[in-house]
Amino acid sequence: MAPPSSTENMVSEKAAGKQKAQDVPVKNAKENVPLNTQSEESFPSLGAPKARTPTPAASMWGRKPASISTNGVNGSTNGTPASNNTSRASTPASGMFSPQSGVPSLGASQRGFGQTVSLPGRHVEHISLTPAQMKPKAQLKRPIPDTLKDITRQYKAKVDMKPGLGGAYIFEGSGNVEAVRQALKEVANQIGSKQTTKVTIPSSLRAHVIGRQGATIQNISKRTGARIQVPKQEETPSADDDDSATIDVVVEGDAVAAEMARREIEQIVNERTSTVNLRLKDIPAEYYPFLAGAHNARINALEQGRDVRVQIPHYHTWNEQAPPEHISGDRNAAQEVRAQLEREVENLRRQLIMEQMAVERGRHQFIVGERGSSLHDFLQETGCSVILPPSSGDNEFITIVGPPRNIKKAQEKIEDLAASMSMATIDVARQHGNAATGGQSHARALTRYLRQRQAIEELERLHNSSIVLPGYSDPSTNWEVYSRDGKATMRARADLMNLISGHPPTRMSNVEVDPFFHQHLQQRGAPQVREDYGVHVVFPEESDESQDLILVFEGLGEPTDYELPKKQPTAAEVRNFQRSLQDAQNHILNIINGHGELSSRELEAPPKFHEKIRRYAEREQAGLPNDAIPVQVQLSGESSRAAPRRPSGNNFAIRGPSGAVDSLAEKLRAFIEQEHKDELERGYTTSFDYPQKYANHLIGKRGENIKKLRDEFDVDIQVNDGKVEIKGPKAKADACKSHILAFARKLDDEATYVLKIKPQYHRDLIGAKGSQVNRLQERYDVRVNFPRSANNNDDADTEAGASVKNHRSQAPDEVIIKGPKRGADQAREELLSLLQYVIDNSHSATVSVAQNQIPQLIGQGGREMENLRLITGAQIDVPSARDAADDSGRAEIKIKGTKKQVEDAKKLLQERAQVFDSTVTRTLNVDKKHHKALIGAGGINIRDIVVNAGGPDDRRELARMVRFPRQDTDENVIRVEGNKDVVEKIIASIEALVRNRESQTTETLEVAPEKHRLLIGRGGETRRNLEAQLHVNLDIPKQNTTGAARSQVKITGNPSDVEKAKEHILSLVKEQEGITIDVPRYLHHTISDNGQFFRRLRNDHKVTVDHNGQQPPPKPAAASSQRNRVNGGALPLITDDTSASDDNYSWEIVDAATADGDDSTIPWVLRGSSENVAKVRSILEQALENAKKPSSTGYLILPDPKTYRLVVGPGGSQVNSIRKKTGCKITVPRDQAKGEAIEIQGVREGVEEAKDIILNLIKNGGNSGRRYS
Repeated sequence: MAPPSSTENMVSEKAAGKQKAQDVPVKNAKENVPLNTQSEESFPSLGAPKARTPTPAASMWGRKPASISTNGVNGSTNGTPASNNTSRASTPASGMFSPQSGVPSLGASQRGFGQTVSLPGRHVEHISLTPAQMKPKAQLKRPIPDTLKDITRQYKAKVDMKPGLGGAYIFEGSGNVEAVRQALKEVANQIGSKQTTKVTIPSSLRAHVIGRQGATIQNISKRTGARIQVPKQEETPSADDDDSATIDVVVEGDAVAAEMARREIEQIVNERTSTVNLRLKDIPAEYYPFLAGAHNARINALEQGRDVRVQIPHYHTWNEQAPPEHISGDRNAAQEVRAQLEREVENLRRQLIMEQMAVERGRHQFIVGERGSSLHDFLQETGCSVILPPSSGDNEFITIVGPPRNIKKAQEKIEDLAASMSMATIDVARQHGNAATGGQSHARALTRYLRQRQAIEELERLHNSSIVLPGYSDPSTNWEVYSRDGKATMRARADLMNLISGHPPTRMSNVEVDPFFHQHLQQRGAPQVREDYGVHVVFPEESDESQDLILVFEGLGEPTDYELPKKQPTAAEVRNFQRSLQDAQNHILNIINGHGELSSRELEAPPKFHEKIRRYAEREQAGLPNDAIPVQVQLSGESSRAAPRRPSGNNFAIRGPSGAVDSLAEKLRAFIEQEHKDELERGYTTSFDYPQKYANHLIGKRGENIKKLRDEFDVDIQVNDGKVEIKGPKAKADACKSHILAFARKLDDEATYVLKIKPQYHRDLIGAKGSQVNRLQERYDVRVNFPRSANNNDDADTEAGASVKNHRSQAPDEVIIKGPKRGADQAREELLSLLQYVIDNSHSATVSVAQNQIPQLIGQGGREMENLRLITGAQIDVPSARDAADDSGRAEIKIKGTKKQVEDAKKLLQERAQVFDSTVTRTLNVDKKHHKALIGAGGINIRDIVVNAGGPDDRRELARMVRFPRQDTDENVIRVEGNKDVVEKIIASIEALVRNRESQTTETLEVAPEKHRLLIGRGGETRRNLEAQLHVNLDIPKQNTTGAARSQVKITGNPSDVEKAKEHILSLVKEQEGITIDVPRYLHHTISDNGQFFRRLRNDHKVTVDHNGQQPPPKPAAASSQRNRVNGGALPLITDDTSASDDNYSWEIVDAATADGDDSTIPWVLRGSSENVAKVRSILEQALENAKKPSSTGYLILPDPKTYRLVVGPGGSQVNSIRKKTGCKITVPRDQAKGEAIEIQGVREGVEEAKDIILNLIKNGGNSGRRYS
């Protein structure tokens, strides 16, 4: 429990005496009681008389003294005495004489005058004066009877004096109505003493009571004879819309004059305050929850049956002064509610006490508030209210307000709420204790950064927990994590640790910058730093006195896409951090240093000039360049981190770059001097005639135009009945006058055109968000008013619209153009041209489509619909998918454009709608093990199914028509969508294939691995043919398969097809049994001729060759590629003169290599029919014999590569004839531009002969006239 002194500090001043009820001394009621003009004893109340228990006093007004009520203007209720200075705002308007005419009302019974009998030519009224209201005899000029005789004689009305109740005297007059009243007024003037009374009125009505130039109050004084004093404006604080702020109007005069004046003033108040706004500023905020009641039960009771609204703020923290209670509505009802609340407050002062209990600051949020219990629920359950200390401080004490008997229950409830949360802490400074600036400094910087980045709020949402960070002024570096779930607390703490780990001191740095530059850097410098260097700049909060900017490296890219790191950076990343941070710091310092030295200057001016000075400084600096920082103006009493100290009194300060400060200071001095001179001329007034028809234009909407003129010219402007009055300094008033008269002349030149345009075209003419009409208004300086309608809201977005009055009288088919004649003419012409264009392009049609087809028609990102618009050129309006369809589920698409555009778009949409309407969707449940077989390699199987059923061949359309579930799911449902007939065929085909697969069996056939290629073929062609021919699936082991499975070929299909496949494969493998011939390895490549020999055998004799699984020997290095130079000599040039020498070619002959002792062989297995194998065997043996003969290889390089084509001949005829004649193998290079040689291989004699034939052929230009055969 806190000590009493702490409690006293926490209690607001308004709640003083809350601990115990204090005895309030009662003043002697008889001490110096002034005349109460609101007393019913002196002035009867207006309305029916009410009985009273005290002894009645003599009534001043009325025929029957007994008809007197104690219920005065603010009379007592329930025995509570009325206050003498309470406003009469709740009293109904009344008065002996009407304020407008001064003629007495004849409804005497309703005015409190008692019963009055009116006979023809005779009227009777009376007034009542107590001895205290009459002059002493020494002050009377003549005795009372003589005075009455003089008055009777003067006003031709008889006046008699009679004794009344309580020692009062009744003066009764009879005669003509006007004469009687004038006579009684004269009685009060000569016999009655001077009275002074105060009439309390809302300060907001001060101007209405005074009237224009004091006309109203002067008329009241003239009619009643009373002297009226109203406080000056400077003596009355501004009250805005708060009717609780009041002023006292002092009325002096005799009893009758004072009463008449009072009633006329109150009538003005009554006419303007049928409803009031009251603010109860004296009620302590600690009582708010009790006055409102749990769940606002007491507020509802106060409002029930009354035309009033009660607003009591929700108050549960000491963060700042709570706003006052607010009562608005009917005046009388508001006064009743106010009185009831004030009585309730007095009761609460006696009933409530306050206690305090200490709770960890981090747990405060779980007591009441967003994360805790509702204050209404807490109040309902415990009967007490809770007040939390400000979140910005370090106070741990929670204040409990309530009856003494309920305090214990409230404390237990708070303990339960606080204990329900599990908590974990993180010492951030400890995690980075080795920071160069210190662990605490880095921890505070990281806290500021993450708070501004809203990373903490994201973690709170993720883990449903609360993370409490230390305040700006809190030296602690501990973060607290709270949650009702202990596991959630641990997860949130782990995420925070990762976040801290990802932001080491190397990722952040500080730069000290004068707060004067903060705003400029925040608006322009920081975005540039983020974009160029990837560094985020953290600025201090307004409440933070730090001058440091925190730089945090985030990386290049969009800030919105940035994700906070949660792991330690690498060394390379750290170096990148440091480089970018240093560059960013240099950039910021360069911006600052470019503005020179800062200076401050204090100037003096009366406070009433201060706001004008601020506006003047803003205008003077409005034209500064973008990179310039304006001088800051700080007025008296304002605090700013950018200013070194707060100016006071009449002083104000300016701060900025020295040169700019000096310049602005000189201008401000001149401005202030001029303002002083202007003040001496404030009494200057000029008035002039102004056309009444333009008054609304001058005033503007909600007075915006005239307010702008008042601020611009610094004058007061009044517009009334065709007159404009300007009051202010002469030069400014005359300038304003010239401006207003010029504005009137401009309006005189205004033309108005009314165009008859059908409403159906209005929307197109207005444009999207008023774009078309705004463009016309800006270009031609006119106003274009379209009629308002229920279906046309675009006009509301135009910059200038017609007044409500114009809209009400504007026909639905009328468009009004108003402005300068020339501009109005041009705007009318352009608008009519636009109308013609709209009419030409206003052919329209509608197409009915299914509501669920709309997304398909629009396409992804609107692509499909945009393509349709581009193709047809029509405007197509598609209802959104959320728009309601009709009962049949259809929606209407609207088409607009030229006739042809509409027809084309309608045709296309109808075709698509027809296709969609005939589209059905079916689902098929197929075991997932069959999906792969249904799809086939590359989707070939499902494509064949769809195409055979009459479906599309396009891959996208096919994928849309048949949809298989994802492979990573366990779903078995296949969805088929499309034309009904096609869908049925597809489903039938799928079902047939599934049935077929479910009846299939799988058998294994042993096939030697070396024979697998016979089943696969080139590129798998043989396998696919076998599967299609035999209606089975073959699973042939891959080459990397080991063990017994390497030779097992699996055959899957119907039992009969499997048997046929087994027989066919066995026969195929058996037929392919071949013979083996061992070929010396060094002759392998010579005979194979780069595979040409194998191809000839396969193509000519249907015989294949394999090597029984052995790898062929490596190919010898190609010699031809190295023969582009012979014996190191240069290649022959194509520019050489061939006639000069016969040796312009390069020629080299090389004998073939021998076995060199290597007698190893490689098997050549010949497979095919026995007849063909026998033929091939003899061919191979002959090739072996030829290969073993001594052979040579010649390399011939010709001088001109273009002549190589002569060697080849048409279709290779020439080279083939040379081959036959010489028996040599001749290879002509394809890339003849690289100096490669013609290769000739064979016996040495044949090689030489082939060379000679080629040279002779080249010499004759390929025209030897014969082929070598």
